[in-house]
Amino acid sequence: MDGYRRLDTNDWNTFLNSSAKWIQQYENINTQFKTATDTLLQSWKGYGAEAFREDAKQVMSNLKGIQDILETMCSTLSDCKAIFDECDRALKSSNEGAAQS
Repeated sequence: MDGYRRLDTNDWNTFLNSSAKWIQQYENINTQFKTATDTLLQSWKGYGAEAFREDAKQVMSNLKGIQDILETMCSTLSDCKAIFDECDRALKSSNEGAAQS
């Protein structure tokens, strides 16, 4: 194969550098929701409180599920970046060989 080949991974770095911040923000949302719910339920009694408690449990479960997906997505993208970096190094070697031909 002739010609110069390029694999640009710069945008990956920007994304991956931000991912830890996003995960932390999501953890903060979960903590704030739990704190607000617990505070409210400390003084709220009755059927309405029990219904709210069950709904809040479901919301917390959903929030945790979304957080797990976010963490998996970021981890997978990090793994993909490592593979792209490996390909980038191989292309560099190939391009250097093509330039010398």
